[in-house]
This record gives sequence, C-alpha cells and structure tokens, in this order.
Amino acid sequence: MYCPSCGLMQPLDHRFCASCGTRLPHDLPRARGPKVTRWFSGIPVHPDDSTAAMLRVSRYLDEFEIETGDGSVLVPSHHVRFSVWLEDRATCAVSIPDSEARGLADFLLAEVQPGRERRVPDAR
Repeated sequence: MYCPSCGLMQPLDHRFCASCGTRLPHDLPRARGPKVTRWFSGIPVHPDDSTAAMLRVSRYLDEFEIETGDGSVLVPSHHVRFSVWLEDRATCAVSIPDSEARGLADFLLAEVQPGRERRVPDAR
C-alpha cells in the first residue's frame, strides 16, 4: 500500500506511515506512481541551520496526474525530486531527469582526494 499523503510504499500491516506519520486507510488506495522515497538527516553547518532539517529524495518511475484545489497537475515519469523539509513542510525542492541523477550518483560515488577539487563536466 502507498501512503495517501507522501506516497511512500508501506507494509500492509502498518497503521501509520513510517515516513510522515499519516494514519493509513483500512482499504487499499490506488498506487500514485509508483514513487520511491528515502529520507536523509541533515547536519547544521551554519548557526541559523535547523537541527531538524531533512532531505527527502523521491524517484518517480511512472507518470501520473493529481488533483489540487487549483486543478490537475501531471507529474512526469523518470525524474528524481529533492526536497528540504523542516518539521512537516517542504521549504524548497528541485527535480532533475534520471540522466542527471545518474551523473549525480557518479559524482557522489567518485573517489575524492583531500585537498583537490574534482570537476564534473557540465551535462548541458
């Protein structure tokens, strides 16, 4: 089952979402994606940074449409969305296509030598 609030896949025996705490419905909601989500704890690097900041990374595998108060929104497939959360609100977000996400993964996995900045070619 997918959480109706954040879209995270949940085991069928859960009563509350492990990610956002939303009470899960007894009947199975229609899958919204699928979307796969992981949370990462932030670390403060400036005196004004919150100790509760989290990074949510979501991979959207299928295109889907959602209804909002302002109308419907088409969420495209094959992209990764990064959002910074403070408590229960996203404060900013950016989405990149899967091809850019692969480049980001290569960058994160690359060996970095101390004292030397490693340049990554611009994908544009």
